[in-house]
Amino acid sequence: MPADLYRRLRRRFGPPDDRPTRREMLALTLAGTAGLLLSGRDLGARQGRAGRVLIVGGGFAGLAAAYELQAAGYDVRVFEARNRLGGRVITFHDLAPGKTVEGGAELIGSNHPAWVAYADRFGLDFLDVTEEDADFPVVLGGDVLTAAESEALYEEMEAGYRALDALARTVVADAPWTSPDAAALDRRSVDAWIRDLPVSPRCRLALDAEFAADNGADTAWQSLLGNLAQISGGGVETYWTDSEVFRCRGGNQQLATRLAAALPEGRVRLRTIVRRIDVTDRGAAVVLADGSRVEGDDVILAVPPTVWHKIAIDPPLPGDLRPQMGSNVKYFAVLKSRFWRRAGLAPNLLSDGPVSLTWEGTDNQPGPGVVLTSFSGGRAADECRSWTAAERHNRYLRTLEVSYREIAREFERGRFMNWPSDPWTLASYAFPAPGQVTAFGPTLHQGLGRLHFAGEHTNYAFIGYMEGALGSGIAAAKRIAARDGRGADAAAAMAAARLPRPAAARSAAGG
Repeated sequence: MPADLYRRLRRRFGPPDDRPTRREMLALTLAGTAGLLLSGRDLGARQGRAGRVLIVGGGFAGLAAAYELQAAGYDVRVFEARNRLGGRVITFHDLAPGKTVEGGAELIGSNHPAWVAYADRFGLDFLDVTEEDADFPVVLGGDVLTAAESEALYEEMEAGYRALDALARTVVADAPWTSPDAAALDRRSVDAWIRDLPVSPRCRLALDAEFAADNGADTAWQSLLGNLAQISGGGVETYWTDSEVFRCRGGNQQLATRLAAALPEGRVRLRTIVRRIDVTDRGAAVVLADGSRVEGDDVILAVPPTVWHKIAIDPPLPGDLRPQMGSNVKYFAVLKSRFWRRAGLAPNLLSDGPVSLTWEGTDNQPGPGVVLTSFSGGRAADECRSWTAAERHNRYLRTLEVSYREIAREFERGRFMNWPSDPWTLASYAFPAPGQVTAFGPTLHQGLGRLHFAGEHTNYAFIGYMEGALGSGIAAAKRIAARDGRGADAAAAMAAARLPRPAAARSAAGG
């Protein structure tokens, strides 16, 4: 997610926003998605049946790859170990009556072309993320900042982020390892970048807390090039303003269901564990937990790198191919009312404590029942994970009471979502450590022969986002189709559709 503290400070203290509205940006993005999807070309009908592709993982990346390959005439098989679709996307319907809350990946950008294209294809609607016109607590070093202190912090952060934007404009988002000075930028950590800024200790504290929360890792373990690729992928200026502006009405998990339902019956197998992948020059196969073997022409590995060790792969993956994954958790407090409004506050806390960010998870959904979502990343997430189940609710409430004094009286129940302890994930989302973009990027992009990679960890332009997963599945499908002479050049089509902005929008966005 983009820096939430900076984004909110900018909205409050920055210049008037004369860019296109969210819905205008959404229309621009949709208009630019022509050619993004193989599924819009009827390739299978025109070219006949292609080969068989085996896909390990039924999350957004694996399902997008399956959907696109099926459209190009391929026989696809998806194997998912869980008893549900969606991977790290899961929608809860039982926290507030008649409302949905996202247990995993949540926010969608008007600058996310794959999400926008699929929402249009399957008739899914978006809900706006509300920006409440009220004070939001900022807590740094145990101090709650005054309005004057927040404005001073914004001025410092603005200067730092403008310098970051200038670097991001030099980065090739879809292949950042090909950018000028890629190796040097990749070796440099975000921590080093922060320490070199001519800003106050408070600003450094804020930047460190923000990057750690957003990317799920200490800033010393974050590649500066990785951050620049993410900013470039979101359109630089629009990365900060347009990357987290929508939720899917009815829940994000609907997209996984729609993608799977569009495949022929029996192509997706749940509760099916892959124990082994065999790859040769001529084909590929997977061996399932029941001992059965399924033959194919290619395999797409679309599960997080943290669980690769659960699958025996022959030939083995390079020993150092271990993309860094982050640590992030969510806690859902079910409340009686939006009590914060009585105190003149917004539900958006920003802190360097154990709770990094809060927001209303039931935003823009009518009816009774309110859920306040707490989000933590990096060391903050690890602290929350260390709390026992018996003490967890009280620890969260005590932490939140510093800013929201009525929360204990309003609290009804809570739920903790611990993705780093989920056996089929063992992490939250990816972010590259220093040196990993240039070391791993080409392999994750090109694959290893008939073994291909998909997942947000392979898509630096949208790493950590559902868009990253969807785009990676589409890209993997396009590379296979292009190799087999069944599709247009994948890289050109992806680049053309990644950030569609006509001249007026480019000018307004500063790009």
